[in-house]
Amino acid sequence: MKKEKELLREKLIEFQLRIAELTQTAREREDSFQAKEKALWLDLFDTLDAFENLDEIIQTKKAEFDKTTLLLTKNIRAIHRRLIRLLKARHIVRIEFPDKKAQMEYCKIVETQESADLENEMILSILKNGYMDKQHNKVLRKAEVITVLNG
Repeated sequence: MKKEKELLREKLIEFQLRIAELTQTAREREDSFQAKEKALWLDLFDTLDAFENLDEIIQTKKAEFDKTTLLLTKNIRAIHRRLIRLLKARHIVRIEFPDKKAQMEYCKIVETQESADLENEMILSILKNGYMDKQHNKVLRKAEVITVLNG
């Protein structure tokens, strides 16, 4: 009976060690997956930035375009809209600032400027849009902004 108890104790310890190892492995895999997912989101956001910059250039030069170029710009915008829909389907949305006030949890201030007629922390310009996962209420990329700082 004593041998059986010792054998059971050894098996229990063996199982507990195995459970701990598997738990650690699962945790490491989850961390790795999340890091890869975040890198993918950041790459997609950079692609969105490129589309938005391209759209700004198109708007300034639109009057000079021929029919073929106009068709090409229409296709570029369609791809941009499709990418935005893809993100929305996964609950990823652009961070909005309806009151034009910088909020540190949603933006990164990359530059400040004085403006006597505006209060501090008012957003003057958004250099890069921020994005968040609405389903998990998690910021995936903070917006990069220029704000007011009166000295």
